[in-house]
Amino acid sequence: MSQTAQKILNRFWEFLMLFIAITLGFFVENYREGLYDKEKEKEIIVSFINDIEEDIKELDIVIQRREIRETRIDSILYILNNDLQDNFGRNLYYYARYLPRPFVFWANNTTNEELKYSGNFILIKNQKIIDVLLEYDDNYVFIDFIRQREEYLVRRLFDQINVLFDPKVFDEMNVYDIEFVYPSGNPKINTKNREIINTFLSNLHYVKTVNVGQLGLFKKHQKRAKEILELLKKEYPNIDIERE
Repeated sequence: MSQTAQKILNRFWEFLMLFIAITLGFFVENYREGLYDKEKEKEIIVSFINDIEEDIKELDIVIQRREIRETRIDSILYILNNDLQDNFGRNLYYYARYLPRPFVFWANNTTNEELKYSGNFILIKNQKIIDVLLEYDDNYVFIDFIRQREEYLVRRLFDQINVLFDPKVFDEMNVYDIEFVYPSGNPKINTKNREIINTFLSNLHYVKTVNVGQLGLFKKHQKRAKEILELLKKEYPNIDIERE
């Protein structure tokens, strides 16, 4: 074999070995990135599962308190619509004191927010999971919108509460906690003026309506949370083992 041919052959083998080395390096790097992405995806799903489980627990509490709120509002409406305030002043003050507290649901959406702003949703390979998680987040956005509307209605109700009820009685009901106690005796409201009472009842009606609406939204949101939780565990069957 001539020297020229030998040089060509040597260069060919050098090129081939370099090509093989680069190709293997490429595949190894892709393999490593694939493993990293799979691990990150699992971490994200675990984080979503934790968030949704916390939402379900929180909604249990909020729904229970909203149902109590509904009962209290109905009791106020019944007492005042039937001119029974002199007979049930103690109850009226107790129920009215809770009106400014609608019991808000704050979603555990840290994972969702981080992924949306970082663009790391692409790490989740299952498009169905991405869709349901974004839908779940959209549902909460609507709930939060209604919360803002409710805050406005409650602020408006404050004006009538300040007219109808004696602040000294409210002060007696304060305890060093987030709850209140019934007032002593059977305190009276400040006025029997029907126009003033009706204005209060009108505003209370709107507060009741939004409470009923929020209660329905919370129940639907919790039902959807449970469905998504089951879907996540179905699509990622080994997640629970890895979380322990």
